[in-house]
Amino acid sequence: MAEEQQKVIQVEVKKAPDANEERVLFEWEAAERSFQKKDRDFWITIIATLVLFSVILIFIKEFYLILALVAAMFLYYVLHTVPPENIKSKITNRGIYFGEGRYEWSLLYRFWFKQILSSETLQIETNLHFPRQISLVINPEDKEKIKEIVAKRIPLIESSPTFIDKLTNWVTSKLPLENREK
Repeated sequence: MAEEQQKVIQVEVKKAPDANEERVLFEWEAAERSFQKKDRDFWITIIATLVLFSVILIFIKEFYLILALVAAMFLYYVLHTVPPENIKSKITNRGIYFGEGRYEWSLLYRFWFKQILSSETLQIETNLHFPRQISLVINPEDKEKIKEIVAKRIPLIESSPTFIDKLTNWVTSKLPLENREK
């Protein structure tokens, strides 16, 4: 009888998948960042606001702050006029791959989904100092499948936990810089 139990155990060990083998659970291709082309009215509003603020800063002689604001506006302009490339992302039994980056499950803390610009994204908070948060653009039809796989490994929360995200959402709802009805 003991021999039969040993045979059963050995058969189960042989059938079990290799723990060292990495298996792809889900894979998709999407843009590397959220992107939405801004219209002419948006840029006119931003530039007018920057010019007005710069005139005020000239009177208090804050020239370096003006240069920093112009540089930030230029970066914002480039990010919203140059479309992102598509990259492959995948979820495996060991972690998440985002392009060339790899994040093991032990480094990931929790996740949630968020609509950014016109893209559905998977937001993942990490235990690292940098990057603190990973944002992956996903296809909306894949959301439930991704949720099912990732929720088995790290907890799902309903919305962003940070004060900055909540403050940003509140400010953009009160002070829209573009027509949201489009």
